[in-house]
Amino acid sequence: MGLIKHLLFWPVTGPKFLIDFAVGQVEGVVKENLTDDTEVKSELLELQLKLEYGDITDDEYVAAEAALMYRLREIREWREKFGMGVSGGPVKVAASDDEPEPGEQKEEERAPQVASPSEATIDLNLDWA
Repeated sequence: MGLIKHLLFWPVTGPKFLIDFAVGQVEGVVKENLTDDTEVKSELLELQLKLEYGDITDDEYVAAEAALMYRLREIREWREKFGMGVSGGPVKVAASDDEPEPGEQKEEERAPQVASPSEATIDLNLDWA
């Protein structure tokens, strides 16, 4: 009975299935491209080798490294948005070392903050996909 039902309703359910399948494939490719950092890491390694061999100057290295690190931060943000695992904790980059962010005190004025065991939580994400 199931095969006959699928054949009879194929003109209605077929296009929806095919569209869902195609969109799912495109979504998978886009998600993979947005979260793959191997190319950026290989470019960073190549950049370090160029610096060691003297092909580029320190200033050129710093500028290119900043661009690559920006791309790595973007990839990390996409991985966090998709709920994929990221190594380390949240990354926050301060505007400058001298000025504290708005609402923040300087390091000398700030007391250490320690969480009590009742306030601590552990988030565990086992992303197998």
